Amino acid sequence: MNPRQRRGALLMILAALGSIVVFVSVIGYVGSVRAEVGVKTDVLRFKQPVAAFTQVTEANVERVRVPRRWSPDTMISNLAELEGKVAAADIPAGAYLQRGMVVPGPALAPGQREIAIMIDAETGVAGKVHKGMLVDIYATYQKQVGQSQQSCAARIVKGARVIQIGDMTKVPNARNTNLSESVVPMTFALSAADSLKLTREESFASKIRLALIGGTGRAADGVKLPPVCETVPAR
Repeated sequence: MNPRQRRGALLMILAALGSIVVFVSVIGYVGSVRAEVGVKTDVLRFKQPVAAFTQVTEANVERVRVPRRWSPDTMISNLAELEGKVAAADIPAGAYLQRGMVVPGPALAPGQREIAIMIDAETGVAGKVHKGMLVDIYATYQKQVGQSQQSCAARIVKGARVIQIGDMTKVPNARNTNLSESVVPMTFALSAADSLKLTREESFASKIRLALIGGTGRAADGVKLPPVCETVPAR
């Protein structure tokens, strides 16, 4: 073997040793990354933006794999959990689906309407009315009759089901704009006739109040309540 052939053989041996070293290094790096990342799991990611209170369906999300150690327990991976759910707020594309990002949609019976009004936080709610409860809705009025005022109270809606209670907020007092009062937006599931009646009466009533139904909480209590009116001398 001449010197040129010996140099060629030596270079081939060095190249083979280098390839082995590179291979071992790559295997070691992949192993370290795998050990750091750990086992992967499936999660759901939004393929497109979803507006608040819009129903979230399988068409809005895609299944992707992420390391389990980087996936919190609040992640949603089961598509069945999306049934009947809507977005709690505007959700951008690329966001990973977690509990709290979706909430149950309004559960309305066929023909029912969802309607929201502002209720006095003290006289209307007082912390005792919660989602799913049945309440009667009362209205009080003040109207001028001749030289006197007439005060009336009537039950305008019977057995309204509460489907959502908003956050308390401050609004100017209707009688004195320098004062404010605490109100709470409340959403009810009503028939078409009751929703129309509540909308009208809210515009004319001096005050809207709620009465929580006791006992079984059934709306059909069979009690008829005629309006109660009283004449109050004009000031």
